[in-house]
Amino acid sequence: MRYSANKTKSTILGWSFLIPLILYLVVFLILPIIISFFYSLTNWNGIGESYTFVGIKNYIQVLTNRILYPDFWESIWTTIKYALFSIPLSVILTLLVASILNSKIKGEKFFKTCFYIPSVTAGVAVSAIWIFLLDPTYGVVGFLNTTFDWQLNILGSEKTALPALAFISVWGGLGYNVLILLSSMKNINSQLYEACEIDGGGTISKFFHVTLPSVLPTLFFLITTSTIGAFQTFDQMYLMTGGGKGTTTIMFEIYKLYMNEYEVGTACAMSYILFLIIAFVLAIQFKLLPQSGGTSVFSRKEKYAKRCMRELQQEAH
Repeated sequence: MRYSANKTKSTILGWSFLIPLILYLVVFLILPIIISFFYSLTNWNGIGESYTFVGIKNYIQVLTNRILYPDFWESIWTTIKYALFSIPLSVILTLLVASILNSKIKGEKFFKTCFYIPSVTAGVAVSAIWIFLLDPTYGVVGFLNTTFDWQLNILGSEKTALPALAFISVWGGLGYNVLILLSSMKNINSQLYEACEIDGGGTISKFFHVTLPSVLPTLFFLITTSTIGAFQTFDQMYLMTGGGKGTTTIMFEIYKLYMNEYEVGTACAMSYILFLIIAFVLAIQFKLLPQSGGTSVFSRKEKYAKRCMRELQQEAH
């Protein structure tokens, strides 16, 4: 009887700790999803109380009507280009910086702090700094223009504005990605490296045979989150270019429909189209990209390292 009472008390106590989180999820996540989906089936303008249920008309109009929504497909293509710029660059720099910091260099903590500072800096402040640096008259670019008589205007050119925003985004999130990947590298069994060295492997061989296969799950996680972030990017476009010069992403298009044109129903429909696009891209990633050493293109190299480790252990016994 006492055991049952203690169990009931523990259950109540456990649920009491969960209630705040459950309320948060319901109020700020589940309900907005349900409400926004309902509004996507209406023609509500976001101001008045009256609206008409139009079914999937908003979805059809967004996808097919190039007169009412001429920038929709262009914004999707811009978002895809942004993702193609930012994601590979982010992965390459993250691997490079994390590998360097994992090599036991002096001042590791200092460099980790320096790389992480942009990640905790407000997006508005980061954008303001880069706007000044890239200003063709007063910033660093302005200094180069004056010194070498150049005519650089990085944010004012359609050829360079989007790649510049992608680089700034990668720079801002590099510290977070590096710390996540570095923590994974720190957990790699040192015997794997020793086995690779005994078998004649150098620095490059250890990276491709041991490090890369071991951090594939973490790397896949970073690619996934970077993909979601790339398709949802908005703040830099809004603050640095105003969506001009070929930088109008789909999130910026949704913002314009909602805040400027008061087409809330259409904006909600476009948001769910974006959700489906992200889900489709992630499904392709889960299908094609290696998620672990055992099922990846690097599985042969990981098995090689494990075989070396087993041979080393047998020799030790």
